[in-house]
Amino acid sequence: MSVLSNFAAVLPAPGVLRERLRVLVALEAAFGSRWARYAFDGVDESGFERFRFENGGGDDYHVFLSPSSVFLRAFDHESRMSPYTDYALCPGLLDGLPEDFVPFTRLPQDEETFPALTLALWHDGIAWRHGDPRPQDGGKPELTDWMLRPLVYFTPAALADHFGSYYSRPVDIETLEAVMGGAAFDRALVERLASKTVWEPVEELLSRLDAPAS
Repeated sequence: MSVLSNFAAVLPAPGVLRERLRVLVALEAAFGSRWARYAFDGVDESGFERFRFENGGGDDYHVFLSPSSVFLRAFDHESRMSPYTDYALCPGLLDGLPEDFVPFTRLPQDEETFPALTLALWHDGIAWRHGDPRPQDGGKPELTDWMLRPLVYFTPAALADHFGSYYSRPVDIETLEAVMGGAAFDRALVERLASKTVWEPVEELLSRLDAPAS
């Protein structure tokens, strides 16, 4: 199996992926960041929900979800598979991509001649699929999945480390357990995570996410 196939095998199904993304976006808001890495961009005209992650250092991923299908794209600016190396997309990266997902390969921030992609996978309602990337230097394709690990290793301990390291503060694991168990985000829960966070913007985001809120 290729590294892409191995990674595809551990990615969650569309419904589970959506719930994990919602939790990550809500948690980011609960910490009161001025520049949120995790964001929800709403539903587009084609009916796909759009989630994204941007670390501010040139790396990002975008997830487009319908009720039964997903397109996931990521860009690692330090990867040797970066299209900025040869000013062209890595050959084979999008082999077999269904037509419905093609519009998501070109975003406003992409270059005119190539999209900023080092990783692409899609779920067609049956299973996760991917292309057959062939780096132009002849080496093996890199799996630029590091930014997606919170979606795969989705445990209270892993998320406590993920957010605690970024915000340089301890994160209450019991609160994360409650959130991941389906507890409603309310003012008291947010205060347990970050006491200085302003509640109203979090409440508005939760409404947009259709997340449970008190």
